[in-house]
Amino acid sequence: MRLPRSLAAALYQTQNTQSKRSIGNMEKPSFTPKKVLILSKLTRYEFEKRVNKGCSDEQLATLLKKRGSDYGRLLSKHKIHHSYLNTLQRELENAGIESRLVRRFGYTQEAVDWADAVFSAGGDGTFLMASSRVRTKHKPVIGINTDPQGSEGYMCLMRKLPEENLAGALKKLFSGNFEWLNRQRIRITVTGDDGISDAIELHDQQLNRDPATTRWTDNPRSPAREIEECMSLSPPVKKRMISEAVEIPEVEKETVELPVLALNEVFIGESLSSRVSYYEIGINDAQMLKQKSSGITICTGTGSTSWNFNINKLTEQCVQDLMKIVAEHCNLPQIPHGDKNAVSEICTKFNQQLIFDPDRKQLAFSVRDPIFNATFPPTDPRGFADKICIKSRGYDAHLVIDGGISYRFNDGSEAVMEVRDEDTLRTVVFR
Repeated sequence: MRLPRSLAAALYQTQNTQSKRSIGNMEKPSFTPKKVLILSKLTRYEFEKRVNKGCSDEQLATLLKKRGSDYGRLLSKHKIHHSYLNTLQRELENAGIESRLVRRFGYTQEAVDWADAVFSAGGDGTFLMASSRVRTKHKPVIGINTDPQGSEGYMCLMRKLPEENLAGALKKLFSGNFEWLNRQRIRITVTGDDGISDAIELHDQQLNRDPATTRWTDNPRSPAREIEECMSLSPPVKKRMISEAVEIPEVEKETVELPVLALNEVFIGESLSSRVSYYEIGINDAQMLKQKSSGITICTGTGSTSWNFNINKLTEQCVQDLMKIVAEHCNLPQIPHGDKNAVSEICTKFNQQLIFDPDRKQLAFSVRDPIFNATFPPTDPRGFADKICIKSRGYDAHLVIDGGISYRFNDGSEAVMEVRDEDTLRTVVFR
């Protein structure tokens, strides 16, 4: 068989069906909220209006045209999104449910605490943002994909179905014709000087047109920078600079749990992808090993269809080349490296094993571009674990949660990642 247009989407459907079978024998669930908070995404049209304040629609259209963007398409998608929002609010009102609509800047803990359930209106990114402030396992988060053409909507209720199906989907939801799916999330405990740094909201930096990675801008003469600059000097000068010029105060390390749980994945590595990431890693309380790479991702079953999948997936081209080499090297002419159907099936089978159920209580790790040599011997670049510990050896490293929230994670900082039953996120899948 030929590979489908979206391989991850096809594999996800299989994986999601298995999840539903595992919980299908539960008694009929009930969804009867009195108050619902709707988190709306910021459309591209709204984004451009914010960052180009003072521009009329005509001026904005001209500006976008110069960039090669289609103003008409942006405006059309903006209107479609708001049509979804209107339908959602109307159906909630018809069901006797009070609702509030907020956007990113109004999505506060106070707003979340007010609601019995949270709906995200956007794509998977909006769903991730919605889940970030829901700490309890009893408050449902339900995603509505308002851009079926532009977003896969893996975590959304209707996936890629059009707006005409929204009213019917909500009726199924209110009638209890669904299953709960408790998605595992990653708890992160960090040990470092003064605990943790302030969180950097990467979405907000994008709105401000600030670069997400600006090396040393906060403190260009930081101790770490001083040490790095003096490394090329002679040993006596190095020793004097480190012992006399750079005064590093004694600071007690603090251990704290990050206030955000990761639904998809945690990334740890240097802020600039062109720089090598250096760290130590321990799997399931095993001995810590030093490692260099382009960073490491730790994901849940939910995140196994996303970044983790794309890091590790094989293409048909790679599989075909490998089959050809095996056939020639092992003198096995019967290996059908020229059979496109066979190549496709083998490729799909390998890639499918990368995906696991969202409710599975386990982590998957993937090392990006690992460096193996005489100093850093080969280790497994991917695998599963119950607990993972990372100790940073970097000078401009960050720990990033679900691609949206970043914490500085520099030399000496440690992070322990694990999944716990009390941290699951309650979501919905249809029968």
